[in-house]
Amino acid sequence: MTVLLLAGIVFTLILIMRQRDFASVGMVKNISHKMKGHSLSTNYWQAGIALFSVNAALFALAFVILFFLPYGAMAGLLMCIPLSLLTWIIFSEAWMGTWKDKVKMAFIGSSFFLLFLVWVFWYYATLEPAYPGDDLFMAWIGVIIASIFTTGAMCVSMFVILRK
Repeated sequence: MTVLLLAGIVFTLILIMRQRDFASVGMVKNISHKMKGHSLSTNYWQAGIALFSVNAALFALAFVILFFLPYGAMAGLLMCIPLSLLTWIIFSEAWMGTWKDKVKMAFIGSSFFLLFLVWVFWYYATLEPAYPGDDLFMAWIGVIIASIFTTGAMCVSMFVILRK
């Protein structure tokens, strides 16, 4: 299981380092070229909401995989992280508006991660022990791990879309 997690981290780092190469792949060029004529390439609200929706859908897919496959967490991470990065690269390549609007689009699209982080903190703040003397230390560890993953996902997505 640790090997799968490390493979996912390495694969994600490769995607980030080679994003220029992936942006020139035929599939990405084809999809981004088809998007250039639509409002998703110039309207930051529509593009940001589309990115928000894609992030939410991929998170829901990873969540479903987590509960229905034996090693679902690793399978979900190995599948959903590259798909999310690919989506962000496609939107970055298709964008035809100003740099300021691209930043707004990126903030709207990555706000899913911020909302998830707020929910995690709210859940932990309202968590009550199941029985008297119950230790909530493991719940705190879960909050720390969720904070690291969501902050990392938000930073990576912003880095991918705001590259020049």
